Amino acid sequence: MRSPRGSSQEHRSGSLSPPEVVRRFFASRGKHVLSFAGFGELGYEQAGIVERVAEEALSRLPRESVMVQCGTLLRVGGEDGIAGVFAVAHRLGIETAGIHPGVALEFASTHRVSPHEDSVFFVHDDLWGGFVDHDGRPSATLALILEVSDELVAIGGGKHAADELRAFRRAGKPVRYVPAEMNRRAVGEWCARTGVALPDVRGAAYEAWLERTDAES
Repeated sequence: MRSPRGSSQEHRSGSLSPPEVVRRFFASRGKHVLSFAGFGELGYEQAGIVERVAEEALSRLPRESVMVQCGTLLRVGGEDGIAGVFAVAHRLGIETAGIHPGVALEFASTHRVSPHEDSVFFVHDDLWGGFVDHDGRPSATLALILEVSDELVAIGGGKHAADELRAFRRAGKPVRYVPAEMNRRAVGEWCARTGVALPDVRGAAYEAWLERTDAES
């Protein structure tokens, strides 16, 4: 764990943090932890949506009593996506922290932490977060995010955001979902490079949210 703001975007921690260390850190801060999830490197079609929603969500609580947490890394050559919440919090004077999967350390040249993360944690996780299987068993990363967070704000989002949304809902923790679309240009370029069919630009989190509304109707 390191906390120098404004440092380079290289990983600021080259080792894994045991879960108990992460738990102790968040407990010691004594703050309301607001986690964010959404689209990553493919970004957003709606310019400024991350900044607008983040500022609105963070305005509900005194700045000194809230902490922003986001598990999304910056991808070299990609959009900031939901990781842009770190810059918003930094500008507002709100403390930030990121809980990231340890597998990302193997891709330090392309997957980097935001320079606006005050505290950075990598946990042992051979996946990239989300659920481990179709039974909804959370990965080590998601389990810790869920444990230390008080609520979740999801702005659009793909599979991992959908998994976080479902996990928070099952745990009975407050969830806010804001519909958003992936950046169509970035998605088109990605599909052309990878040969993958064009996905629903609303993202998998949209379907996860519909599960909730269908259950409540």
